[in-house]
Amino acid sequence: MKKVNSTLLAGRALLFAGGSLSLALATAMMPTAAKAQEAEEAAEDESEIVVTGTLLRGAAPVGASQIVLGEARIEQVGAQSANQLLASIPQVSNYFNTVPVRDLGIAVNQIQISRPNLRNISPNNAASSATLILVDGHRIATAGVNQASVDPDLIPFGAIERVDVVTEGGSATYGSDAVAGTINFITRRRFDGVEVDGSYGIADNYWQWDAGVTAGKDWGSGSLFASYSYTKSDALYGSERNFIRRLDYTSQPYRGFDTQCNTPNLAVSVVGFGMTFATIPITNNRCDNSQTRTYLPKAERHGALVGLTQELNDRVSVDARAFYGKRTTDSFSDLLGTVPVSGANPFAAGQFPPGLTLGPGFFNIPGFGTIPVDNTATVQFNLNPLLGPNSQRSSTSIEEYGVNVELKYDISENWQVRGLFNWSESDSGYLLTGINGTRLNAAGVATTAATAFNPFNVANNNPALVADLIDEAIAGQARDTLTDIRVIVEGKLFELPGGDVRLAIGGEHINDSYQQRFLATGRIGALANTPFSNYSRNVDSLFGELQAPLLARGDGEAMLTVSASGRYDKYSDFGSTFNPKFGAKFSPTDWLTLRGNWGTSFTAPTPLDQLGSLRNTISSFNFVPFRRTPDDSPAGAFTVALQGSNPGLKPQTADTWSVGFDLKPMDGLRASVSYYNVKFTDILSSPIVNGQIIANYPNQVLTRASGFSAAEIRAFSGGTAGTEALITTIGNNLVYELVDFRVSNFGIVKVDGIDASLNYERTTGFGSLDFAANLNYTLNNKQQVSPTATSVDGLQFDTSRWSLQTSLGGTFGQFRAQATWNHSHGYDIAPTASAPVQTKVGAFNVVNLFFKYDVPSDSGILKDLSFTLNVDNVFDQEPPSLLRSNPNEFGFANGFSIGRLFQIGITKKF
Repeated sequence: MKKVNSTLLAGRALLFAGGSLSLALATAMMPTAAKAQEAEEAAEDESEIVVTGTLLRGAAPVGASQIVLGEARIEQVGAQSANQLLASIPQVSNYFNTVPVRDLGIAVNQIQISRPNLRNISPNNAASSATLILVDGHRIATAGVNQASVDPDLIPFGAIERVDVVTEGGSATYGSDAVAGTINFITRRRFDGVEVDGSYGIADNYWQWDAGVTAGKDWGSGSLFASYSYTKSDALYGSERNFIRRLDYTSQPYRGFDTQCNTPNLAVSVVGFGMTFATIPITNNRCDNSQTRTYLPKAERHGALVGLTQELNDRVSVDARAFYGKRTTDSFSDLLGTVPVSGANPFAAGQFPPGLTLGPGFFNIPGFGTIPVDNTATVQFNLNPLLGPNSQRSSTSIEEYGVNVELKYDISENWQVRGLFNWSESDSGYLLTGINGTRLNAAGVATTAATAFNPFNVANNNPALVADLIDEAIAGQARDTLTDIRVIVEGKLFELPGGDVRLAIGGEHINDSYQQRFLATGRIGALANTPFSNYSRNVDSLFGELQAPLLARGDGEAMLTVSASGRYDKYSDFGSTFNPKFGAKFSPTDWLTLRGNWGTSFTAPTPLDQLGSLRNTISSFNFVPFRRTPDDSPAGAFTVALQGSNPGLKPQTADTWSVGFDLKPMDGLRASVSYYNVKFTDILSSPIVNGQIIANYPNQVLTRASGFSAAEIRAFSGGTAGTEALITTIGNNLVYELVDFRVSNFGIVKVDGIDASLNYERTTGFGSLDFAANLNYTLNNKQQVSPTATSVDGLQFDTSRWSLQTSLGGTFGQFRAQATWNHSHGYDIAPTASAPVQTKVGAFNVVNLFFKYDVPSDSGILKDLSFTLNVDNVFDQEPPSLLRSNPNEFGFANGFSIGRLFQIGITKKF
């Protein structure tokens, strides 16, 4: 078995991408076309290389599109993490032209992982993802407490050799989650020597840095190496960027939107004055709390990988990997609160305007007399004057580790068997501190200075009382353990004029064990005393792939190649599924290739989804939220509702197909165009609560004017805990409505669009010049919340239709320079009450520069020494304005930027 070094692997990956949608740009010291040609000539043992999207060695996935990010691309982007690297691809729609780690500064009790989303097909906060993440062609344990997906940031960045992105459905090869495509992180195979690298980046009020070391020994028949990388980045606050703001856009001039301010606000709810005087504002201070919260969390990452490759004899070789990754993030903001205050509160005296007095159970308004109040005065406040900034903390922590061993045995010259053992485990958690509402309400109506809370002057409070109030957190933790055993037999069946007919067949067994626990409210640290809920399942699979070059051209190369693949997966918890895929490639000349593929894919309910059915809850309400005419409800009727997850969840399924062509009309020029079409059905979601809930979810809302019996309520609950107690509480009251809010298979998304790329490289007397462009254009995005719901145009409002990246570079001896333009197109928005005048969000354009210099020296300390400089967002462009004040909308949209960022890097090999 011949040695396959890392240069050959990367070069061969570029060669495969040449017949597909490739974003592989020019390398630092050699034009891409020349490097690919050199790799093609050197790749005598190409049969040992397995490319993403196929089970066959030495073959590219037939009819599919592929993007390859190699070592040069990693340098050019200046990325510090895997997700930052993926943000340079327009097809990764949720990352492009933004900062991926920003997801972890939004709401950590909903989002704990940042995951790439090809073509933005699945919701960002859904438990599962429609984009499959692999490492060296296999799965690793998922991460997240409310999500169950692989977070690429956990992959040791210093060990990544290249990244393959296949933008086609891949369930026929890999099973679940490959609806939108597959992203495969290929780690190093061999290394000899020592390499150290580091970089430091700085922008206004922001910094980031990273360092790494890789050391190894290559002895020809094998190699052993270890790689470690560390990154750390600063938090970015709203006050540090002009485009971040939370204002009331219904007023002129604009003022702060928030009312929980350093100067408190007071309101009194009055009974007997009708709706006009339902709330009487005493003060009306406005502020913008976005300025004191972080929008990029402080982040820290550790990553390590140890790899061993060894040829045991002429027929047997082994590859082993062990990895460790950890990432923590911390976000900060002010602690805000709202508290009811009675007249008995000793701090209430003198806080009301002259003539206005508040007593236990009454409110005196001059000219109106003593008016009874239905509650108390309500005060909105901010603890910043007492605790200072950063009083509220939200954090995430994800740790993952694993080992895998792959054994290869050459049965004959043409046939090989590959066996994989793969084990990994993740531990994920989040923490969100706050103010305990129950204890705060009690302190608002307390009667002594030691026990009462003073919202009028928060700095004048009993320190012990405040410490007790803020000893509060929402927290969660999850652990996932994945064990994977796989065997593949692959080889040549026979030969046709166009080449070899190859077949691969295999089987796989996966065990996924998941643990999860939550703290909805409690003391900080109390999560440790909360028991885990457990869920485990097995998946057994059989799969195969056949590739045949049916016709040959006059030059002996394949003219028509077809492939067929399929995979059968049997789940221990919900049944089985079979997914086929067919592809074809027609190359009448060496400069034109027509291609296409069709297949089905699926995303299985995750253990997290399935675990939800074990925690279902049932509730009753003495009102009717949804009415169905003419079967209307009588006065005083009750509603019974189920929440949680349906125990009969099915896989989310998809039909995917694409067609396209690749052109190579001249040396150095390549162009590709692909049309893709995805229909994603049975998407897991909860019924959306709006005026159309009965029409959209007719089977989830049951009504009857004569009411439902206790037996019917029991049947509806399906054995949910607490049902009998609820029936007793309702008593003889009429139950008009049964509502099932549980997660189930409801949604439908239909997406189609165009991917296009253009690459041109030209060798010159001084080196080379190159140009590249990559476009993703969404033609249609039709969404239905359920099969009975009206189809909604997902592109009509609030969504950019297309993204474009272009780059222009040149190599001049030992020096490389490149400029990249990222464009996110603008889009229309619907005017709302909080944005009455804006009808469009503008485009976002960012220009990045990259420079690299390899010191020309054959010996000494300068040998193999390189310097890089990245200047991101050269013109310091701000994201477009969004004049709305809805939750998680802070004055900008269509992208995010740190601002102008200078990053200097150095690499030295020994």
